[in-house]
Amino acid sequence: MFHFTGNGTEWIDEGLPTPTYLEHLNKGYLIAWAIDGYFGTQQGTQYLNDIIARVLITFKDLKPKRQLYKPKVDSASHYLPKIYKLQELQNLKSLRKHIKAPSRADSFEDHTFWAIKLYCEDLIRKQGLAAYSQLEDFAYSNFTKDRSTLRAKCRSIFNYYEKRDWKLSQGYKRKFKDNDKGLKMTREERARTNTKAREERAKAKVINAITGLMSETYKKVNGKWNISKIAKDTNLHRNTVHKHLNNYLEEYDKSVEAYKASKR
Repeated sequence: MFHFTGNGTEWIDEGLPTPTYLEHLNKGYLIAWAIDGYFGTQQGTQYLNDIIARVLITFKDLKPKRQLYKPKVDSASHYLPKIYKLQELQNLKSLRKHIKAPSRADSFEDHTFWAIKLYCEDLIRKQGLAAYSQLEDFAYSNFTKDRSTLRAKCRSIFNYYEKRDWKLSQGYKRKFKDNDKGLKMTREERARTNTKAREERAKAKVINAITGLMSETYKKVNGKWNISKIAKDTNLHRNTVHKHLNNYLEEYDKSVEAYKASKR
């Protein structure tokens, strides 16, 4: 059973089956799925730990916390007497499996390790660092593995970030050179640049239509420009065609007036 801080519908968004137990609280809700299987063996325990880790990873943004006490079935809760197979929970997020896993505790197959690691990174973002006791408490309260194994994972993760002065990796970022103009842009600057480029392309289409070899086909019988036909052939909106057409005609009239004035 887990405690989430959401509104109670997140499991629907993830495509998971109806919970066996659901109880809304003042802050968040309790949720649980009854799983069919025997988990007394090493392999069974590993399967169970993987499912727990995948739940923690899937609902990471809801600050999930495992609850170890038995749920109470009363008027405040919803109980569905159904037991699920593990395969019915396969919509839970999983880690990549096509990468060959190294024979170490931090392998890509080790969901327990990655759940603890993601929790440690959350602590670093919130607190600036993580205490070893916090990792240990998280591991003990969420996983049923041998405690020495859990301590080894916590110690490995703690030492990793401590040696790096609690700095999180930022991922790959392209390094721009000083002469790479136009690449160092914010999203707003990029949007303005793209909008201006679209305007220029639209303007060129309209001008080409009214000044090209087929320009006469875009005129009505009364001599006015057929905006609907221009819009259709250039794949532009009527308002866009009208705007660029008027701007072009105004600029053309101004240039003609300037030329006449220069000849006087």
